[in-house]
Amino acid sequence: MSDEQRREERVLRITTGSLYPLLVKMAIPSMIGMIVSTAYNLTDTYFVGKLNDAVLTASVGVVFSFVSVIQAIGFWIGYGSGNYISRMLGKKENEKAEEMAATGVLLAVFAGMILMGAGLVFLKPVAILMGAGEEAALLNATMRYLRITVCSVPVMLLSNVLYNELRLAGSSKNSVIGLLAGMGINMILDPLFILKLDLGVEGAAYASFLGQVTGTILLYVQTCKNGNVPIRLRKARHDIGYLKIIFAGGAPNFCRQGISSISSVLVNRVAAGFSVEALAAVTITGKVAYIAYALVIGFGQGFQPICAMNYGAKKFGRIRKAFFMTLITVTVFLLLATAVLVLKGEAILGAFTEEETVLILSKRILQAQCVVLPFMGYYILIGMLLQNIGRFALATSVTTLENGFCLIPSLYMNCYLFGENGLVWYKPVAGGAALLISLFIGTYAWRKYLGEEVSKGKICKTTEKGVLGNEISESL
Repeated sequence: MSDEQRREERVLRITTGSLYPLLVKMAIPSMIGMIVSTAYNLTDTYFVGKLNDAVLTASVGVVFSFVSVIQAIGFWIGYGSGNYISRMLGKKENEKAEEMAATGVLLAVFAGMILMGAGLVFLKPVAILMGAGEEAALLNATMRYLRITVCSVPVMLLSNVLYNELRLAGSSKNSVIGLLAGMGINMILDPLFILKLDLGVEGAAYASFLGQVTGTILLYVQTCKNGNVPIRLRKARHDIGYLKIIFAGGAPNFCRQGISSISSVLVNRVAAGFSVEALAAVTITGKVAYIAYALVIGFGQGFQPICAMNYGAKKFGRIRKAFFMTLITVTVFLLLATAVLVLKGEAILGAFTEEETVLILSKRILQAQCVVLPFMGYYILIGMLLQNIGRFALATSVTTLENGFCLIPSLYMNCYLFGENGLVWYKPVAGGAALLISLFIGTYAWRKYLGEEVSKGKICKTTEKGVLGNEISESL
């Protein structure tokens, strides 16, 4: 079977196959990918935590804020190009899909080189900006870790773009192979570099860098196999229309992760203002709680190519049905995850720190977050749906709520009123507010863009425009 036939068979399966088995098949590799991504960060935190130094643990949290900024840019390009690729495959316009794949990769490499150069020149100001402050021990540890991480920026961006282009083109299984290999390298090298060779936080950075290089090479190899969209740089387009599609299509992800990065920096600064132990507690708790979100996001990512391709094929009833199936499933995930975190949270947190002050505060923060965790599935999924049907402005307004426009005022309000105890409740307050707002936005969008009367002609008419003109206009 030729690559073209494999590609057509995949599109046919996604637009006509039995929905729930399809969802599960698409979601499992994405869930593995999210767990792998989370494991990268947890692995560094775990082995650095074995050094029993709150300053070093805190430096991991500070550098993670920088990494999240880079990931925001990578997902911006990757989602922007990947969503378009998915819709073009649904419309059977494979040449345009290949042009966008090459354009996204070239843009990632170009942006990565610029950011790496700027990061090395302004290393100390970046470390301070991310939350290291002026305290000598924390600033020194952060700069040692950050210097190596900055050198890996081009690889991080390229990896994010390749992963998302593969996944959104319906090749979830192939997309996760590179991430698994990278995680394996990282997990093997972390204890060797950090503990055996006594490289400390620098060892964590070297292990992550080598893992990312390995994963990126394997991701590129996967684009050349199994009917995936190949990366042929000669097909890259400098057409402003393609760049606009990338920037508009990936804007919800960039804004979500970008404002999350800003919030992470502000949380670091506020927590460090109380104590290094408070910063370490926030770092550890955030990564443990994110495991539950990672599973939900992973299952939701299985829904995304189904949503985008069926939108391109004008099958709106399948989108509605797939959304509700996904929502029920992720809600069950969150209920189970909440039970585990409530019952076993202290034991899980204890794996990352033995310092009693850090452990006590971490436990309180984690228990508070469990109050809203079971209900956050809708919030996550409605943003994904809006993005994949091309409603980028609404998607951006939703995805920037929990970790941005609701979190920042909640952080300062709670900490102003309750001091260090405010670190316990700022996150669940923000989550609850974001969920309520997303319910209003989601209900409005559902009725307007996916109601029965829409599927009979209203949206069908808009899809008759020129491809580039339609994609750009839908983003506004």
